[in-house]
Amino acid sequence: MLNAPITSELLFFVVGRSGSGKDTVMRKTVDVLSKEHIPVNILQRHITRPPDKTEHSLYISEAEFLQKKENNEFTLFWFVYNNWYGCSRDLLEGPLKRGEIMLVNLSRAILHRARMLYPQSKIILIKVQDRVAEERIIARGRENSKHLAPRVSRMQNEIDLPLPDKIIHNNGDLDSTVHELSSYVRKIYQDTKESD
Repeated sequence: MLNAPITSELLFFVVGRSGSGKDTVMRKTVDVLSKEHIPVNILQRHITRPPDKTEHSLYISEAEFLQKKENNEFTLFWFVYNNWYGCSRDLLEGPLKRGEIMLVNLSRAILHRARMLYPQSKIILIKVQDRVAEERIIARGRENSKHLAPRVSRMQNEIDLPLPDKIIHNNGDLDSTVHELSSYVRKIYQDTKESD
């Protein structure tokens, strides 16, 4: 089924290559909007590796993941860097049904499917220079030398994407990046509430 069972204007897919700073920018955006009493969430993705301090995810074994996948509990899922990533249908759609904002760190590889499932969603592309991205990947220390090379290599690949609704550059001042994203999300939220 390709039609979403919910209204998805407040669903934001945040995409960008490794090292673009998606998790940090989303976390800081939530801080800004929450202080304004705007209901905003970051989806906790299920991942088959333990999270580190930069991630907002739920660890799950591969066996458990595949069982949930078989049971159709993930609305979106993908496999990359030897790990499964999944977006729980309940966790993603529950806040949307309550009229809350949902930010999702999504793989670029499944963005076309995500847009088909949630046609009213917004795609935010975080762009970053190669040098900056590689420095961030190394600094977070998540990958050992064996896994670092494939991530850096994939980082430099161009992937066919649906046209993003918003492009944000995150090469320098984090506060400016967060201001740009939070302003964009806030405007859409306010427009949605005014049209209710």
